[in-house]
Amino acid sequence: MPETTETTVRPRPSSTTGPGEVHPEPTSSVESGGGVPEGKQPENPLSSESKQAEKKRPEWETAEDLWGYWNARKTFFTEEQRAKAWDETANIVKKYSDEMVDRWNKEIDTLLVFAGLFSAILTAFNVQSYQLLTPPPPVDPVIVALEKISAQLSSFSVNPPSVNSTQPTFVRPDPTPSSPPLWAVWLNAVWFSSLIFSLSAASVGIMVKQWLNEYNTGLSGTSRQVARLRQLHLNSLQRWHVKEIVAVLPVLLQIASALFFAGLLILLWQLDRTVAIVASVLVGVLVIFSLTTIVLPSLATHCAYLSPPSRALYELTRPLRKLLYLGRRQVASWIYYCGEQFHEFRIYSVGMRIDMKNSSSTLKWRGMELSLLSERNNQLDGDMVVSAYTTGMDIDYLHQAAVCTTELSPDVSTQCFQAIVSANVAHWGENHEWSMWAVHPCIWSGAIVALMTAPHNDMASQQSSLVYALVTAYRYFAVWNHRVLSDISWTRLVCADFARIIRHYDCGMFPPDIPSIAEALLEWKLLILLLRVADIGLGNDVCRHRGHLHLSAVLESPTHIH
Repeated sequence: MPETTETTVRPRPSSTTGPGEVHPEPTSSVESGGGVPEGKQPENPLSSESKQAEKKRPEWETAEDLWGYWNARKTFFTEEQRAKAWDETANIVKKYSDEMVDRWNKEIDTLLVFAGLFSAILTAFNVQSYQLLTPPPPVDPVIVALEKISAQLSSFSVNPPSVNSTQPTFVRPDPTPSSPPLWAVWLNAVWFSSLIFSLSAASVGIMVKQWLNEYNTGLSGTSRQVARLRQLHLNSLQRWHVKEIVAVLPVLLQIASALFFAGLLILLWQLDRTVAIVASVLVGVLVIFSLTTIVLPSLATHCAYLSPPSRALYELTRPLRKLLYLGRRQVASWIYYCGEQFHEFRIYSVGMRIDMKNSSSTLKWRGMELSLLSERNNQLDGDMVVSAYTTGMDIDYLHQAAVCTTELSPDVSTQCFQAIVSANVAHWGENHEWSMWAVHPCIWSGAIVALMTAPHNDMASQQSSLVYALVTAYRYFAVWNHRVLSDISWTRLVCADFARIIRHYDCGMFPPDIPSIAEALLEWKLLILLLRVADIGLGNDVCRHRGHLHLSAVLESPTHIH
């Protein structure tokens, strides 16, 4: 019989009862009969709550190993976010794939047209040239016999009582085949080889077009399954070097053209010397031009004459350029050391000329382009602004160009402005200023600020062009422009530019006969601008500048404002 345990009741003070009152502690569940049956553990309410909390925890947190965590990383994003990301990925690949296939198809179409015309022309030459390889037809023996009889009759001498002939007796000769001349053999060899190369390019081009048609089969849409199928086809194109096959087609036609010109020169040198000399000079010019355009991309930085032969030559000569780069760096370091030892600046300057600090030429073509982008990103942005305007001469674009120039360096912004002015003069002539009055003046105020930041040495060498640019930018100002009231951000910028121009303009940088831009702005155009924007909320910062400008107009000298 199990031993029972007594539980004593101890009094404890209660926070709700008065002094002296006690409450007995609750008896144990064993005594009250609410115990757990024998053989079972009592349920802990905290453990059930922890299990529920464990169920609510994210998968990445409950993962027990690294693989489980990796599989749970996708739960950081919603299903919609993941679908959007894959759709964007599929669209990018689809755009690249479609552009690549379309580019190849257009290139092959052009090559097929050229191959057809070239083969037709070459066939006309081959029809005449192959006859040089056939032996001449045998002479009719009757004609030969008649010629001999005629010769004997004419050689008779009559001496009575005899008649003598000085010609020998006619003997029919055996026909001996004659071999064609060597130049005729070479002529037909190069011309027929040229025809084979041309027809080969056309044949392979037709096959590639068939491959590309099969490539696009079943690739309509951008679903996940279609995107996978497109990537499978793209991998097959890369694996089986279809890109290289397409690149070989123009090379075959170039070889065919070279062989045709070689055969043409062989024929002309046999017919007439003068015509052959003229043709040789013209063909030589073409050969020199072709070879130059193939070699230049391997020598010059980012040359535009890129073709399959030039790209192949660039990759073949890349180890040589690496070796040249390392050699020049080593020689330059040795010259630097000698210059420091002998304290001779001329030796050091020689090392600076030899040293190659730019290693972009040792990279692959794509890497070289990315390296140049990192070095010239600001200049390229400026060129892009100029190209966007000069290609269409759209005045409305200058409204956006004003925003773009805020991210350019002052020297690049100056070059942009000068290029815009040159394009305006070429397009509108002497009245180009009138067309620019429709543009918000903030782009011209920014041009003046950029021109004022030019280094003094640049001003000394190009002072005339700098003064012309400043005067032109000032004349482009039209503070009565309707955009001043509608485009608040642009107007805020032009007010801030006016303040900086007036504050930092230095008349000593320019010839004395040049009127002060700052004085002209302060006395006339700034006043009109402030009156027009008086009712516009330009912000407290611009209003403070506006007050400073009024104060400077009263207190500071009009001849030189700092």
